[in-house]
Amino acid sequence: MKANKRKQFLELFLGALGARQVVWGQITHDSIAGTVIYDPNDPEERQDFIWHMDEKEAPYEDVTTLLKHIKENGLLNGDKLAVPIAEIEVANMDEGTKGKAFDKLFAVSVNMVDEGEETDRYFIHE
Repeated sequence: MKANKRKQFLELFLGALGARQVVWGQITHDSIAGTVIYDPNDPEERQDFIWHMDEKEAPYEDVTTLLKHIKENGLLNGDKLAVPIAEIEVANMDEGTKGKAFDKLFAVSVNMVDEGEETDRYFIHE
């Protein structure tokens, strides 16, 4: 997944978690940094982040399809799925593919950065 695809994935991932905008920082072959903006009118509603993800290991298209479905259907309550995985049906995705996509989605961990230190993380869980 090249930088542009990683950025698109991160925008979708962070957007599902409440981000209204992402400002990109340093992008290398194994990480992407930036700032999540929750409220463009409030400078306090921002969070720096870094995603340590090699271009070759970034999530597959099935994870993007799954994440789009989750976001478009409001299936997140904060960072937690609002319904059991078994109740989520994604068009053109069989159960095996869906299970693997969820495994990969749950493995995504984007570190929050406060005052130059990685302190917490963004993630989605069941």
